[in-house]
Amino acid sequence: MKLFLGIVFLTFSAVTLDINLNHKEYYTHLLKEKTENIVYGDSMPRGRILDRNGVVLVDNVGVLNIVYHKPVHETIENELSIAKELSQYVSFDFSLTETNLKNYFLACHNNGKDLITDEEWTLWDERKLTNDDIKNLKWERILESDITYSEEEQKIVYLFTKMEEGYSYQDKILFSDVSDDFLATILDLEIPSISVSVSSKRVYPYEDTLKSIFGAVGSIPKEDLDSFLEEGYARNDIVGVSGLEKEYESLLKGKKAQYIVNSDNTLSLLEEGSPGADLKLNLDIQIQLELEKIMKEEMNLAKGKSSTKYFKESYAMVGNPKTGGILALVGLQRLDNGDFNDITITAFTSSYAMGSVVKGASSTVGYLNGGITVGKKILDSCVKLYSEPSKCSYTRLGYVDDITALKTSSNYFQFITAIQTTGQTYKYNMDFQVTEDDFNKYRTIFSSYGLGNKTEIDYPNEQTGMKGNKIAGDLLLNYAIGQYDTYTPISLLQYINTISNYGNRYALRFKMEDGNVFLNQIPLDAGYYDRITEGLYQVFHGGTASSYVKKELNAVGKTGTSETFYDSNQDGVVDTPVINSTVVFYYPRENPIYSMVVVAPYITDVTNYTYPFTKNVSSKMTQYLPL
Repeated sequence: MKLFLGIVFLTFSAVTLDINLNHKEYYTHLLKEKTENIVYGDSMPRGRILDRNGVVLVDNVGVLNIVYHKPVHETIENELSIAKELSQYVSFDFSLTETNLKNYFLACHNNGKDLITDEEWTLWDERKLTNDDIKNLKWERILESDITYSEEEQKIVYLFTKMEEGYSYQDKILFSDVSDDFLATILDLEIPSISVSVSSKRVYPYEDTLKSIFGAVGSIPKEDLDSFLEEGYARNDIVGVSGLEKEYESLLKGKKAQYIVNSDNTLSLLEEGSPGADLKLNLDIQIQLELEKIMKEEMNLAKGKSSTKYFKESYAMVGNPKTGGILALVGLQRLDNGDFNDITITAFTSSYAMGSVVKGASSTVGYLNGGITVGKKILDSCVKLYSEPSKCSYTRLGYVDDITALKTSSNYFQFITAIQTTGQTYKYNMDFQVTEDDFNKYRTIFSSYGLGNKTEIDYPNEQTGMKGNKIAGDLLLNYAIGQYDTYTPISLLQYINTISNYGNRYALRFKMEDGNVFLNQIPLDAGYYDRITEGLYQVFHGGTASSYVKKELNAVGKTGTSETFYDSNQDGVVDTPVINSTVVFYYPRENPIYSMVVVAPYITDVTNYTYPFTKNVSSKMTQYLPL
């Protein structure tokens, strides 16, 4: 018995502790409502969203609403009369549920009393039928024909439903964001329980620019309702439902006013509300607008070439490599009619084979696993594995070492490195057997750079790309040159930032913060990073990106092309060979201020000509950015 009581006591204590620690605000809120007749007002204006210079990107504007406040002892009949009088001002742009329709039917028919037989009422009196039983019987006996209403009567149903939702003491918004003329028309009806309230709505001074990143506000999603209620929200509160509005809901939301409910259902102010705090971002709206402009110009020029048949989307971003701050982020889809769709949010979810831009990470794997001998020169050639076609660089590059292999983008050097990381030595037509552990040597390091891993950016629903599920020697070679696993555009920004920070990986950030959010350090000695950065510096000084940016910017980075396939006829089969083009870099080398990524999926088909999209965007944007 003592043991049982002890278990009960411990269980009760655990529940009490959970309530105290996890749901304190919710239960405090609930206790006030039940014991003190305290209620909360409408949501206060949300905090503004600002760029790094204090320019307002998302603001609030006051809007007028027509509200209904239910008087004490109000009758259903009077509410129906009000709904009917106001229905002529309702636009038919709403939807009604079966529950709405049946509740209205019951309200119009004496709460469905006649749907229950005398015998059933007798059983109810005798407590052989419960209230729920009676309710269910009424519900089942309402016919489809009973709730088939004309459009005009559906407007009455809509208003009556709005008047009945929530608590009786709450103001119910019947018409929101109304004009002065509409307001005057309704007030002229002189309906005592109808009045005006003022709320706010989001406005966007730069229209659609970054709007998908900012996200939306709206009613609490059904799947999140319980968690919001536990945090003290009301069911009808407006909250951030996507993007940064959702990510920083706790910051942006205001503090609601508190009222005492009087005996006549009126409210007396107890505590003033306050607007939400502003959210200051690393984004720079002027850099953002310039990048958008350049991207659109270059996409239009690219689409004038016959080789860009399948080129429809592209991404570009500018970051602060020291902090992980996002200064500008653009994702665009060009439609056949020349218009553009904003697909910026897919920079976190869509993924592509990125090509040779990953070779900084590949060299890291080689250094850490004995696959590279520092300074040793090898003659660029082709690798021929048993039963596989030869794999080569894009051209014969002569003798290369670990630095010049990055400068010239030698595939052969990375193939030999990959073979040596497995403990094997390359021989012509060798049977190259690999294991999952061999792939993991690469994936672990790539993940430490943010490739195939979440960047931990302060944004909901980030994805990590696609991981190949086959284990084969030729696929490991493909992996080493960025042509197997796929990565998101945003992850490339963290990757190049991590190189600039000599292996220290920091979370990417929209919100301006005092310090970096450190994630991990890659265990590679600084001497090896000196060689990686020298090779990537030479990419922009005599290498594959020599004409991308001005030499005096001292850029460090890598270009990439990846052979992949495209579903050209939308039949679900990716069967048309295409090329992805990418570039990543930071500058200046010694004290980096900017990092930049440009991704152009499917930029060219099987023809030889590739429009220099990534080069042109890089050149134009770096000419604009101040140092």
